[in-house]
Amino acid sequence: MKRAIASVFGVLLIFSCASLPLVDDAQMNEMGAEAFEDIKSKEQIETSAYLNKYVKCVANNILDVTQDNTGVEKWEIVVFRNNAVNAFALPGGKIGVYTGLLQVAKNQHQLAAVIGHEVGHVIKQHGKARVQTAMVTEGLLSVVQGASENPMVAQALGLGAQYGVMLPFSRSHETEADEVGIKLMAMAGFDPQESVKLWQNMAAAGGDKPPELMSTHPSDSTRIKDLQSNMTDALALRQAAQSQGKNPSCQ
Repeated sequence: MKRAIASVFGVLLIFSCASLPLVDDAQMNEMGAEAFEDIKSKEQIETSAYLNKYVKCVANNILDVTQDNTGVEKWEIVVFRNNAVNAFALPGGKIGVYTGLLQVAKNQHQLAAVIGHEVGHVIKQHGKARVQTAMVTEGLLSVVQGASENPMVAQALGLGAQYGVMLPFSRSHETEADEVGIKLMAMAGFDPQESVKLWQNMAAAGGDKPPELMSTHPSDSTRIKDLQSNMTDALALRQAAQSQGKNPSCQ
């Protein structure tokens, strides 16, 4: 970050007062925005009006039922022309979807499952927890740099694949993001049962080389079982959403 020196003094002050967080929401939002700009400068942005409209339709339906208390007023959604089966969401209200994902997420419901999951990581502040851990374990100066200067920051934000390194979210973070994701998609009116089909598609598409989403996200019978265990509640949420007129038709 450009305010690296000031940030270091701020962090030193924070360490002297255990009741304060190591990183505040504004700092996380700045990290996320900086990382997103770096990715946009390196990746090819999809110009297809159809694909952009489709992805943004799904994402905006999810965001309409998302409560973000980190100071984000408007989310930015970008489609990248890349065959990687991948998507991500960042603090600061940033969502990236790779066109390769659209070959595996076969319909709007399955895409909603992925976007809901990634947004779940953000609203539960999993990246923030990882950055705070990194500050303690890796040192102060390195973490105040942006993702482009320090891959550790990118890893903590959940962008390992984009920078050639892998640091999966913890099992507890993944489970929580799954729970939030299936709830968000259902509240938006998408079919939560498609979340199970999505991960089955991921497994089938993997072969000897799993998709990026599976490389950094555990995908096994336990995950599917966990999703199914939340299905009754999710279906009830969808029914309530539909009764309120929420019936997404993203094509």
